[in-house]
Amino acid sequence: MRLTITGADGFVGRAVVRRLRETSVAADLLLVDRAFSEEGSGTRLTGDLTDPAVLAQAVRNCDALLHLAALPGGAAERDPAASRAINLDVPLRLIEAMQGRRLILAGSIAVFGAAPAGPVDDGTVAVPDSVYGTHKRMVELGFGDAVRRGALRGAVLRLPGIVARPASAGGFGSAFLSDLFHAARAGQAYAVPVAPDATSWVCSVSACAANLVAALLADIAEQHPVTLPALRFAMGDLVAELVRRFPMATITHAEDAALRRSFGSYPPLHTPRAAALGFTAERDVRQLVEAVLPTC
Repeated sequence: MRLTITGADGFVGRAVVRRLRETSVAADLLLVDRAFSEEGSGTRLTGDLTDPAVLAQAVRNCDALLHLAALPGGAAERDPAASRAINLDVPLRLIEAMQGRRLILAGSIAVFGAAPAGPVDDGTVAVPDSVYGTHKRMVELGFGDAVRRGALRGAVLRLPGIVARPASAGGFGSAFLSDLFHAARAGQAYAVPVAPDATSWVCSVSACAANLVAALLADIAEQHPVTLPALRFAMGDLVAELVRRFPMATITHAEDAALRRSFGSYPPLHTPRAAALGFTAERDVRQLVEAVLPTC
């Protein structure tokens, strides 16, 4: 089996590659990214997927492709034209190029907009309110139509917040969710920009990678996007657990209203379709911290 991973040198991409190798699946891997930060095994393709020649190389002869490459939400809002090229045009071209094969696209909970009203479940209508979320939703529609027509197999998986990204990850408005882990572990002072009662949806990068790999290896054809499971937690509970483990850390709260609206006002989440497909996430804050610390 020949598998292609785009965005393979990113935070999630590296975790996916590790997970694939841990599963000992018999596969030839093609890893695609604009640049690679370190040496490693596996065939690599360095290039920009907005270049049609690079995209053609990425899809050539592969049986299944996992597309992770994207322009993050904050950067997308600042540069809508770049977001269209990267977050919309590239996935739509992949949908065309991968016809007859399996394609897994990394979607996002950004399609629900900031602070979605009421509990979110598999029937909740997506109403994006950002450039990033709108482009992700447009891709969902294009992918769903291709599956409806029998043109390809696979799924769009809506990812929650993934932690803990490298400190101060560029372009991610939700970077504070990861920065908190790094500061606590280093015993540093940190001001969380949302109040203790702010609520978010997250999962560890290891859980995220396990779900993505499971989808990549499964013979699925999901016409409708799949919202992945996530842990909904109050920020105060996460802070308490981190301070319990790292008592030298001084964590305070200094609420930013915009960040609270975008990343700290998430309602209860119910994902029975994802559960039926075998996807999982951490069940509580303690389990989340235990999963995150070895990777940050």
